[in-house]
Amino acid sequence: VTVIEGWSINDLAVYLENTKTYSREEFSNAQKVDFSQEFEFLKERPKSLGLEGYIFPDTYYISAETTAEEFLKIALQNFDKKLSAELRQEIEKQGKTIFKIVTMASMLEKEVKTLKDKKIVAGILWKRVKEGIPLQVDATVNYVTGKHDEKVAIDDTKIDSPYNTYKYYGLPLGPISSPGLDSIIAAMYPEKTDYWYYLSADGNGTTIFSKTLDEHNQARAKYFNY
Repeated sequence: VTVIEGWSINDLAVYLENTKTYSREEFSNAQKVDFSQEFEFLKERPKSLGLEGYIFPDTYYISAETTAEEFLKIALQNFDKKLSAELRQEIEKQGKTIFKIVTMASMLEKEVKTLKDKKIVAGILWKRVKEGIPLQVDATVNYVTGKHDEKVAIDDTKIDSPYNTYKYYGLPLGPISSPGLDSIIAAMYPEKTDYWYYLSADGNGTTIFSKTLDEHNQARAKYFNY
């Protein structure tokens, strides 16, 4: 079973059903198990949000007899292993929580390609959180709509959802995807810059950074023909 970086729980459910690994019902029922009794890192997250963000991207070798619940437990054990004691101590030192780091990392995973760019974007987004400026992360809107649009429709940015970072300030309600270790590292070690805006250039994955709204609007016009 291969869990891809940036997949949501729903993406994983579709994959598992299509590969005849587990049915939607089996996978859904397995997610209702309270794994927080066994995994300390799950205790700080709202239980109503399930395991979004915590199914660590990797390839898992399981037998035909492995139940959906056992598979989730294996994936959570992997997350537990990857998030080393050193990383946990750093998160605590920063006054953040694993839940907040995973939430930030889940956005970086969907928005940016390279570790270098992820660190810069993390710096921008944490700065926006601190200053009370909407994050305006397109991936959070796509999470609500189920779309995979590179540029979201204006109407979609007005959807009333706690995941919509155009409408609500701060981090979204919770993670929107399963982030890889690079994204988690970037969320923990953001790079401080003078940038306040960013966008991904259409088609080639290059991230364009801007210091002012005027620069950002020029970049949007150049790369997306707004």
